[in-house]
Amino acid sequence: MLVTNEANLDRVLLWMAGTVSNRSIDMLLPIMPIAFIAIILAFLIAKPMDLLHTGDDIARGLGQRVWVVKLMIIVVAVLLAGGAVAVGGMIGFIGLIVPHIARFLVGHRHKWLLVYCMVIGAILMLCADVVGRVAIQPREIPIGVVTALLGTPFFIYIARKGFKQS
Repeated sequence: MLVTNEANLDRVLLWMAGTVSNRSIDMLLPIMPIAFIAIILAFLIAKPMDLLHTGDDIARGLGQRVWVVKLMIIVVAVLLAGGAVAVGGMIGFIGLIVPHIARFLVGHRHKWLLVYCMVIGAILMLCADVVGRVAIQPREIPIGVVTALLGTPFFIYIARKGFKQS
């Protein structure tokens, strides 16, 4: 069905590669209330996530309802990731690179990790978008391709060396 309609095929391919070009605020407006609620929920469960980092048994022993925290983490992750994919498409490796950089800079406190991840993620997306728009002018490289070029070596490094989390 996509092959018969070339305009739809181009849109689907661009969404699959991930792009933020030609996106208007109208596309973002339906996602904003959901994202706002998810971000507030993320900050509310930051302390329980810190406690959960010590291990399920210790957290449970300290009165934490582990399954509730894990369920909230899943809900927040699905809401935020779903909203981002709905607007920008499948932009890969941002969720791999950014948390590792933030954890390296700030440690394991989730309240600060959330803030740093938002800022670093925005900076990385902006840099990847600029590179994608400037690299082969007048054409444009989808942002997902640029982030894949950055993220693949990072993923290989993590897979081969392991990333020590202390």
